[in-house]
Amino acid sequence: MSSFANSPSKGARGNSIAVKGIRNGLLFSIADDVSFADAFAELTEKLQGEKRPGEKDSPAVAVYLDFGDRELSEEDDSAVRELFAGNEDFTLESMEGAPQVRDLRHKDPYVLKSTVRSGQVIEHDGDIVVIGDVNPGAQLIATGDVYIMGYLRGSAHAGASGDHRAIVAATYFDPIQVRIAGVIRRAPERRVQAAEMEFAYLDGEHMAIEKMEALGQYRARGRTSRVVV
Repeated sequence: MSSFANSPSKGARGNSIAVKGIRNGLLFSIADDVSFADAFAELTEKLQGEKRPGEKDSPAVAVYLDFGDRELSEEDDSAVRELFAGNEDFTLESMEGAPQVRDLRHKDPYVLKSTVRSGQVIEHDGDIVVIGDVNPGAQLIATGDVYIMGYLRGSAHAGASGDHRAIVAATYFDPIQVRIAGVIRRAPERRVQAAEMEFAYLDGEHMAIEKMEALGQYRARGRTSRVVV
C-alpha cells in the first residue's frame, strides 16, 4: 500500500485532502470548504508524488474518493477520471466514498465434496473449496479464492470480480487453464509431482506458482516472486 496514507497533505490548501488506508485500498476525503480547482491540484500532486520506482509490476492501488456534499460538474468528473486513467500506480474505484459495510462482509465459501466432472461449471460469490478432483472440461469461477483438495485438471478462475490478491490452490496442480482477475495462463508443461499442495497467484501482470507453505508469507508481504508461468 502506498506510504502516503500517513503523510501530511501538501497540496494547494495543505490539508484539504485526508487520506486513510482501508481494507480495499485508500480513501481520499476532500474537504467541503475548498474549491474543486484547489482540491484537484492537491490530488494531482499527491498522485504524481507517489510513483513507485522499481515496482512497475505491482498491482495498482485502489482509490476511493469522497467529495462530501460537493456536486461535480461533468467537466470536473471527466477531469478526475482522466487523471487516474493516466496513472499506472493507482486505479479509481469509486467517486462516492468507501465501499459500504455490506459490500465488505464475510462471504461463506461454497464447499463441494465430490468430483467436478467435465462440462460442469460452478460459480460462486466468495471462495470455492472442492474436496475431490476437477476433471478436464470442468470450470470453477469464484470471486474469492479456489482450493482443490485433489487434482486440478480443468479450469479455475479466482478473483472473478477483479481481485488481484485471489489465488488458485490444488493438491495436484495440473490445470488446463488458470485465471486470476483478468490474467489468464495455460498450464506449464511439467510432470505432476507427488501430493504437495501448490497455489497460483499474481506477481504484477505475471502468474506464479508456489508451494502452499509460502501462502502465509504471500498474504503477509502482499506478494512473493519465484516461478513464473
